[in-house]
Amino acid sequence: MTVSQRKIIENIFPTTIAAGGVLLIITGMLFPVFFQNTWFNIIMKIREAITTGDSGHLILASASLNCLSSIQSTVLYMGTILLIFNTELSSRLKPLDVFLVSLVSIVFLHWMDSLIFEIPWEPVSTLLALIISLFLFEKLFVETYNFVQVFIVTVQVFFAFQWLNIMPYFSPYLFGRRDVPYSVKISGIYLNADTVLNFTGFAFFIPFIISAFITATLFISYSRNLQMMKENHIKENEIRDMRAKALENRIYQEVKSLVHDLKTPLVTIRGLNSLTLSENENGKLAEYSERIENSVTKMSDMISSFLYEYSRQKLKASDLISYIRAQLPLEDEKIRFSINIEEDLPDIYINKIRIARAVINVLENAIVVPCKHSYKMINFDMRRAEKGINIIIKDNGIGIDESNLTKIWEIGYSTNNTSGLGLPFAKRIIEDNAGTIEVVSQRDFGTTVTIFLPSADNFEDYGGGEAIENKQYAGNCNN
Repeated sequence: MTVSQRKIIENIFPTTIAAGGVLLIITGMLFPVFFQNTWFNIIMKIREAITTGDSGHLILASASLNCLSSIQSTVLYMGTILLIFNTELSSRLKPLDVFLVSLVSIVFLHWMDSLIFEIPWEPVSTLLALIISLFLFEKLFVETYNFVQVFIVTVQVFFAFQWLNIMPYFSPYLFGRRDVPYSVKISGIYLNADTVLNFTGFAFFIPFIISAFITATLFISYSRNLQMMKENHIKENEIRDMRAKALENRIYQEVKSLVHDLKTPLVTIRGLNSLTLSENENGKLAEYSERIENSVTKMSDMISSFLYEYSRQKLKASDLISYIRAQLPLEDEKIRFSINIEEDLPDIYINKIRIARAVINVLENAIVVPCKHSYKMINFDMRRAEKGINIIIKDNGIGIDESNLTKIWEIGYSTNNTSGLGLPFAKRIIEDNAGTIEVVSQRDFGTTVTIFLPSADNFEDYGGGEAIENKQYAGNCNN
């Protein structure tokens, strides 16, 4: 197990895992006390087998004995594993050292339990079961990180090895030395049922030990398949995102080409309008021509800002406000607009047209949002901020639920049946100009949008210079 994997384990509810490990160890130590009656019934079944001469009672006694012993060993094992892998011990030691510490700790707990409750334990079968269980744990847990699956595999291993203790065939190899297994074997020899005990022991040992390995293999395969599915899903999402970005880039280039071509008819309109104005002295026609000229200029500025979106210029904050006010006529009598501009604001370094469009999008949202009051109040404040300026737009509309605040930056999301493009566009434009935008809102209490723009002197401190350089480099590569 790698260090990073151990850190993952240590960070997952460490207190809960440690408490669970201590509880399991205490439960395992007190296991003989909880099942005193069951131990007594096992001894009674052995006596009944001798009395009746029925070896079937020995098999039932052996099954009960092996179930209790395997559950106790598994509980002690799981408690020890939880404690060891919830401490820094597992990360500081090598895998072999962790293996040895786990093995010695569990053997020590069994030995202490036998001293306290005077219940002999089987060191040989327990040691063999522990070695295989720790081996399977190292292979299984690295793949699955699932203690329940480890428990299922471990209990099969301990149950399999417990059957070796009641087999007379393994007596010379120090199996089955505690009182109860020894009594089972002696009774079997007395009833000439030693062959039955050997056959039964093998009949349980082999299937369960094979089942433990097969179960561990299936868990590992299932975990790997899940991991592969997750990786494939991530790759599919990445491919989908790449395709979407490629499509977006292609559409953007096509729109950019189209906007570029729009400049040609605008030049023609402007030229013909100039000729019309010079040829006709009619006052009304002059007024119309002037309005056409203003519209052409406005549209030309917007096209230029789109074609040259990464161009910046140093200007006064008041110039930006004047441009925004000219672009946003308010004719609704139910809307009251308050503008407060702090004096002596620092100059800013921005793309005036695009920043104006971003601010206007925010203002338009404040205008269209429903309002429960008799009139809608929109406060537009521009204040000095540390290393820049803050543009604060506050309305008294119905507000936005806090659960939806993270969604307002998603393209297409809207709470007012709009296109859902305004705020994402504004956020992108403001961030392209090294600024930030924040939205604070509460249902029925209105919305406050704060836009920060760095001053011209601090533009590069906010990554503006680097952003421009990267954009220009990308543009040169595309060209």
